[in-house]
Amino acid sequence: MKEFTITKKDEGQSALKFMQRTLPSAPNSFFYKMMRKKNITLNGKKTEGNEKLKEGDVVKFFLSDETFDSFCANNKKNVSVSDYMEAYARFGKPHIVYEDDHIIVLNKPVDMLSQKAGKDDLSANEWLIGYLLYNKKITKEDLIKFTPSVCNRLDRNTGGLLLFGKTLFGTNILNTMLRERTG
Repeated sequence: MKEFTITKKDEGQSALKFMQRTLPSAPNSFFYKMMRKKNITLNGKKTEGNEKLKEGDVVKFFLSDETFDSFCANNKKNVSVSDYMEAYARFGKPHIVYEDDHIIVLNKPVDMLSQKAGKDDLSANEWLIGYLLYNKKITKEDLIKFTPSVCNRLDRNTGGLLLFGKTLFGTNILNTMLRERTG
């Protein structure tokens, strides 16, 4: 049995999405069967998978270690951080207007992409992840479950504020604010 207590970083996602991130090699049919048989529970009760997780919720996987490890195999893959560190080294310390545990607001300079346009591009997204890695605010292992990301975009030749979600919780809040035009 494996037990996971939901932290503020993981809050806001559906139970099924959490299961998929925990066991990336497992097919959805596996999760639905295990939920139906109560081999995966949420707070000690049967889960449907569509419940939104909150901080303090407990997800339990009643699976053999072999089964868990076999579906978790891709989760232990070696994440390459070279692009992130290269972007951080090339562009230097980003001009951060605001930062807390969940979001960053960056003043993006002109002539920098918000996100990669091509495979070999370096963008503000890689730059900020490099910043987080360099300053030990996230680890290489954290990138396996969630990759922080820019929530809005600006053209290459436009400078201005970029909103960046450091955690799933922060990303969800920023995306909601952008979608509903609030904040």
